[in-house]
Amino acid sequence: MKSKVLLFLFLIVSSFSFAQTGYKKVYKFGDYHKDWAMVKTISGTYGFIDKNKNIVVQPIYAKIEKFGKHQEGLAMVKSIADSYGFIDQNGKEVIPAIYTLEEVKNNFKGLLKRVGK
Repeated sequence: MKSKVLLFLFLIVSSFSFAQTGYKKVYKFGDYHKDWAMVKTISGTYGFIDKNKNIVVQPIYAKIEKFGKHQEGLAMVKSIADSYGFIDQNGKEVIPAIYTLEEVKNNFKGLLKRVGK
């Protein structure tokens, strides 16, 4: 009987643990975007959530820089495959994360012209 009670308690505690958000860290709202908070998953990838905890940018990136660092309204993202692209302030990937850092540095204006920025 004691082992059944312990098993039951273990299952309850486990279900609460797995029901959590899966985020290792939730950064302050406004640090990167005024209405979003960056999140870091347990696996180490980054994305953004809004104040209602809805995902705005899927947490699939190895790194996300602040908006406006390279171009007003855009943030550079790094994929887990070490390729780079940009997202806009709506969370849309406007330049796919398929370029090397060298390609982004050498042809940044050309990439922006492709998306009309």
